[in-house]
Amino acid sequence: MKREACEIAMWQRRVSDAAFTVLCAAIVVAVAVGGCGSVKPRSADQRPVVSQYKGWSISVISSFAESANRWRARVDVWPPDRRPDTHSGIRLRFDETAADRVAIEKAATAAARQYIDASSAVHQ
Repeated sequence: MKREACEIAMWQRRVSDAAFTVLCAAIVVAVAVGGCGSVKPRSADQRPVVSQYKGWSISVISSFAESANRWRARVDVWPPDRRPDTHSGIRLRFDETAADRVAIEKAATAAARQYIDASSAVHQ
């Protein structure tokens, strides 16, 4: 009788451990799947801010990185002999961020102008 009681207790413990394992796995799956759906999507890129400087075309596209809570920008330039609608631009390295969209667009445009000034002797 005592042996049967021990075997039953061991069986109940195994079932309990298995149930606990399944429950933990279900929680992990629910958090992984449900958690991904509750994350706010990254806001879409803004419309390009296009300008001209010394005959060059400048395109600045800002986007908001929610993870950092900061604005950043992608900067492309085209020399006077290249058209943006037919050629890919020269992608400038621009790593600055800002809390304000207008501020990052101004900083990116200033960086593009600096690049153009430095490159103007080469592309005349």
